[in-house]
Amino acid sequence: MCAADANVVGAAKRGLTFDKTDEKDAVLIARLTGQLRCYLPEPVDETWGRLRHLGARREQLIVEAVSQIQQIRALLECMWPAALDTARQPFRSKTWAAAMTVILERDSGRLDRTRRLGSARFEQAVRREIARRGGQKPSLRILRGLFTALADPDGVIAHRAGALERVQLPLEDWQHTKRRLADTEVRMTAVLDELDLTGLVTSITGLSAVGAAAILAETGDPTRFATARALVKHAGLAPREKLSGNFVGRTKLTGRDGPGCGWRRGGQCGLPRRPTRSTPPATGT
Repeated sequence: MCAADANVVGAAKRGLTFDKTDEKDAVLIARLTGQLRCYLPEPVDETWGRLRHLGARREQLIVEAVSQIQQIRALLECMWPAALDTARQPFRSKTWAAAMTVILERDSGRLDRTRRLGSARFEQAVRREIARRGGQKPSLRILRGLFTALADPDGVIAHRAGALERVQLPLEDWQHTKRRLADTEVRMTAVLDELDLTGLVTSITGLSAVGAAAILAETGDPTRFATARALVKHAGLAPREKLSGNFVGRTKLTGRDGPGCGWRRGGQCGLPRRPTRSTPPATGT
């Protein structure tokens, strides 16, 4: 028994049945099944099942972390934008996160107390926070930039105290989410070692053990697929270059955009075609 690939069926339905009916959909599914565009259902296996659940957990934690980062960024952009300008990628900087933790824990949303602390003692406090997190040496450029930003007047000053108090809460949640995410990824790589696949997947250029574990958590055991093409199609990928918009002809089912989208129907997918003029526009008022 096998199940037709949902991606292939969906693409076929979009491209070949513009007046979708149950009868035509049934014909398409039967045709694809006859062409062996199918795969065996995932067998019940304890190790692969654990990897799948850890992958779902990792995805959930990534969504939480992104949500927390967006909340912090939105509040700072309104109340204290200078803090974001001190680092090119502040949410990837351990120094920035540690310094923001020191500022928010000391001031409770008010920046005067840290300014009176002085740059030297502020640097010492940040160093202690970084050491507590397992780091070694802070970026002095980011650290000094944050201390200078304490006196920056840009932003909604009247709401700054309350907004920075709100920033402190998701900042703590974000640090906790990162620790849980790191623990989940360690568990996933351990399952990969248990499956004896770590050496194989890390031999692929540009693919880490964590990335491979995340992919396999979605696809399951790759041995259940007859060909590599079937595995790629199950993952919803399309290993094919993007052709020019002037390409003429029916898009194959493996195209990145579904058939019926793009320039073949005019304009971008889902947008109406720009009307063309058969005669020059009239002049005058």
